[in-house]
Amino acid sequence: WVLAALYAGWLYLDRDTPTSGGRRSEWLRNCSVWKHFRDYFPLNLIKTVDLDPASNYIFGFHPHGVLVAGGFGNFCTEASGFSSLFPGLTPYLLMLPFWFRVPFFRDYIMWTTSCVEVS
Repeated sequence: WVLAALYAGWLYLDRDTPTSGGRRSEWLRNCSVWKHFRDYFPLNLIKTVDLDPASNYIFGFHPHGVLVAGGFGNFCTEASGFSSLFPGLTPYLLMLPFWFRVPFFRDYIMWTTSCVEVS
């Protein structure tokens, strides 16, 4: 019960983090396991034009849905080299609010994948 109460307190204190950018971890974005993830699916990120880092952009990907391996691998990790292809841009994967209500999973996705809540 003590752990549940502590985590409930953490959820309350940390309630605005999903809508304010999450917790980006460059170490986890560059972890070598993502290269195996990229090769398993396989994922490719193809740059067709230079983008001005002073502007904002929306990247779409398909297929989307329950298993968003392409979006996750390309925008939440450095497996496909997003930062070297698009220097100065900071990618975020937008997710439905439901995923930020799942205990412990919300912390995992904010810490490891730079996910933010869209409402």
